[in-house]
Amino acid sequence: MKQRAIRGGIITSASQVIMFVLRLASIMVLARLLIPEHFGLIGMVTALTVFIERFEDLGLGDAVVQRKEITHEQVSTLFWLNIIICSFIAILVALSAKAIAWFYNDQRLIWITVALASNFIFSGFSIQPMALIRRRMRFDHFAFIRIISTSVGLVVAIILALVGYGYWALVWKEISRSLSVTVLAWSFCHWRPSLPVRNAGIKSMLKFGGNVTGYNVLYYLSNNLDSILLGKFFGAVPVGLYSRARQLSAIPVTPLIEPMQYVSLPALSALQNEPIKYRKYFEKMLAILSFLYMPIIVYIGIYSKPIIYITLGSQWMDTVPIFRFLVFSVLVSPIVVMLGLIMVSTGQSGRYFFWGLFTSLSTIFAFAIGVRWGAIGLAVSWSVSSIANLVFSLFFVFKGSPVGITSALASIYKPAIASIGTGVVLLLTYSYLSSFHIAIQMSLSVLLGSAFYLLIWMLLPGGYKNIIEYISYPMSMLKRSKERRQIKNDAERC
Repeated sequence: MKQRAIRGGIITSASQVIMFVLRLASIMVLARLLIPEHFGLIGMVTALTVFIERFEDLGLGDAVVQRKEITHEQVSTLFWLNIIICSFIAILVALSAKAIAWFYNDQRLIWITVALASNFIFSGFSIQPMALIRRRMRFDHFAFIRIISTSVGLVVAIILALVGYGYWALVWKEISRSLSVTVLAWSFCHWRPSLPVRNAGIKSMLKFGGNVTGYNVLYYLSNNLDSILLGKFFGAVPVGLYSRARQLSAIPVTPLIEPMQYVSLPALSALQNEPIKYRKYFEKMLAILSFLYMPIIVYIGIYSKPIIYITLGSQWMDTVPIFRFLVFSVLVSPIVVMLGLIMVSTGQSGRYFFWGLFTSLSTIFAFAIGVRWGAIGLAVSWSVSSIANLVFSLFFVFKGSPVGITSALASIYKPAIASIGTGVVLLLTYSYLSSFHIAIQMSLSVLLGSAFYLLIWMLLPGGYKNIIEYISYPMSMLKRSKERRQIKNDAERC
């Protein structure tokens, strides 16, 4: 299991490099082909429909991954249950199209909503196959599906944008991506459903999934209420600017946090009865994640202006202050996400729901205050609530878990210190480096920041040893895995 988890982490991390390029290409290309209003229209619809979307899974995908043992009858019953739920949701969303258009006072949203409702049908067919792929730790298949589906969506969007379809290019981007996920999931998953069974023993899974769904509903509502409020009171253009800033600020973190989630959940679930191994595994993952993402977030916060200019273009420079404030939330959000894995992997779905209730309500309260100042106020509110949620999570999540608050903080304090020190150096040299051409400025700042980050790490107690460990650990695990496969193949030939 350990070898498969590490190998899966490497595969998923490598795929995230490709996903990073695809997401960045999507932002850079489509931002130059479409206008902020087009992105705002899609963002206004998805901000509302994403609330309903949380019910399509009912947490049953995670329930399949987290379950120690599961039968064919149970998965089949859950599959048909997902189909029924998602079909109902698709009809509900389509019927709510006029209400959404009335809420935002924009009739263009009617057919956008109807078209995007089809995504729920595709999701219903892909939830259980994708869950089984994750459960079996076939991260190579999982990564391939995500890369190909994202690529298909991007190509479709670019072609339609070039021929003048406007915001419909973004609509078909989402539809083609969802359809591709469904087709590829069934291609890689050899499991096929049978008829549902009444007494399949899924009651406990439904309870677990219900609590997970409750959390997801609260989480996604709080994560999208900002766009809903912004669209309602300020229109599509501010939503477009705000959504691009949010997506761009999350790009450096997503390629790191997603592999940790996909790999860590099945691994931690398998170790839930071995507290010492569980704690060591979690602390290792948290330390590696912090080592990788913290300096990146500090860097993009300082160099936000040239980053926006390069990625989005001069017509999007109004997103710079929004982007800078959002960076603070991105700095702490990955740690909060990792803390949530503790409760899911140990089956504490009730506490997971309560945790989500508190963090979501605090975020919603912050948005209600910040919306009066528009996109800037919402960005500030997001960052303040994220920091408050981190403080609450540190005192709430670890109770009754194999991981302690002290050991968890010990895993992140070195990356935090090194990142802050690097940020100070970058701020002091910013004026000098800005006198160069933007390409030279970015290149020199990256080299300078990387050098100082590693230097500060080496000056910390045990820092050099940690760097070598973080770099060599995944590679050594992959090497051992290859050696074992080679021994197995040689034995089979003999």
